[in-house]
Amino acid sequence: MNPTGHFSLVKPTLETPFHIDFDWWIEHDANWRVFLLDFLCDEHRAIYAEKDQNIEIDSIDLQTAEVVRVDGLLHTLVEHCAQQEGFISKNTTLVNMIFKIFLANGNKPLNSEQLAQLTDKPAMTILRTFSGMQVFKGIRPLQD
Repeated sequence: MNPTGHFSLVKPTLETPFHIDFDWWIEHDANWRVFLLDFLCDEHRAIYAEKDQNIEIDSIDLQTAEVVRVDGLLHTLVEHCAQQEGFISKNTTLVNMIFKIFLANGNKPLNSEQLAQLTDKPAMTILRTFSGMQVFKGIRPLQD
């Protein structure tokens, strides 16, 4: 979908970059936090089990020193849990593996061929999975 709410008519190719479109996911899936809780490390899963998951925290941009308010659960997942050894496992679904790759790389856009190298899955399978009408965990083509 583009900013007006319609899907782009341009069909993604193997070179089309994908990413997690968190804004789209939050808007279209009321259970997005439940999915994130499943990916927390054991330490933070225990902490967030006892807390309200809808917490904002201050984050400091290391380049500009700007302080911004960010979602605490998402920040913890990306900055800590996704950086732990074994976070990305090849013994999971393709969607979960690619979702974890984007979490671990700070949501840097990657195309199907790059994702294929990281997952040992065929690039065409990845492209077909994420270029259809159904959006999995907010993973969508990067919009210009």
